[in-house]
Amino acid sequence: DASRMRIWIPLALTGAMIVHHAVLWALTAARRGFSLLEVMNRWDSAHYTAIVEQGYSGVLYAFLPLYPALVAAARRFLGDAVAVPWIGAALSTAFLLSFVAWCATREEPAPPEHSPLTPRTGWGWFALLYSPASYALHSHHTEAVFLLLSFGALASAWDGRAWRAAVFCALCVWTRNQGVFVAGAAALLLIERAPSGARRMARSVPIIVLAASAYAALMLWESHQAGDPFAHLRAQRHWVPVTTVGEAFRGLWWGRHGPGATHVLHNLFAAALVLASVLVWRRSRALALYGLISIAVMLPQGDLGNSFRFGAVLFPALFAAGDWIAYRPWWVRVAVASAVAWLNHRVTHAFAIGNWAY
Repeated sequence: DASRMRIWIPLALTGAMIVHHAVLWALTAARRGFSLLEVMNRWDSAHYTAIVEQGYSGVLYAFLPLYPALVAAARRFLGDAVAVPWIGAALSTAFLLSFVAWCATREEPAPPEHSPLTPRTGWGWFALLYSPASYALHSHHTEAVFLLLSFGALASAWDGRAWRAAVFCALCVWTRNQGVFVAGAAALLLIERAPSGARRMARSVPIIVLAASAYAALMLWESHQAGDPFAHLRAQRHWVPVTTVGEAFRGLWWGRHGPGATHVLHNLFAAALVLASVLVWRRSRALALYGLISIAVMLPQGDLGNSFRFGAVLFPALFAAGDWIAYRPWWVRVAVASAVAWLNHRVTHAFAIGNWAY
């Protein structure tokens, strides 16, 4: 029936994506002469492994503690027999499947009341699950748990469940810097969807209180651990090479290392997310702002070189983009699907061989 189709389509796409990436990584490791474990421990994955195995120090404070804490807890249960990247990948896969199941089975009214939080078509799922850096959704990264928590926060806010949304927002704050944006979007969403009246603004109070408390608790933890309540912000300074607005916008054209094909692809993907967020605007300004701010916050880094990874969790925008494509002519759908699958393949391969893939 329709409800079964709603969940089997995204589950099938999720399975196909994971198998595709696993086979690609295994073949790449075999051809290049390194282990599959090395593939699973590239770039930020290696930092998460170091946190789990050795604890926080120095630049590692740039990575917020919820995900490493979950991996560390699973490691204590499993022991040292299982390598940390495998534990992280297993947890991320479980979080991704939980998100897919929850989102796919969420009851939605018919359009135009249908929310931007779930896709109307299988193309919406394809756009999310085959976004360029979707490998991060099932590997040793924070993306999957953040995807699940941010969906919980925004879906709860859409449904008017303020305290449940607040709990999810607090957890988001401890997971990624974007968690602050999720809290802001959820608070605005509660206000946006509330009946007009004197108490409309009060609906956002639980989110403001719990999110602010979570951030304060994070600062206290960092003060105790590192002697600096802003350790995670100071550790990220080396990621912010520009100091003026002009430099930030010049980076869009030139990039940090000069223009090139990858720089152009990052910009095109970020532009697609901006346009998709504009599509979301018609149904929810709060959710549209979440997407737009999540892209804009990359500008101080000098370019949009992290757009593949930052965009991997922007599910309202990706769902909107996929649903828009679903109603284009068949040849447009085929062309877009081919380009998206090719880019996903190339980015996943780049991660395997240690090239920049975020």
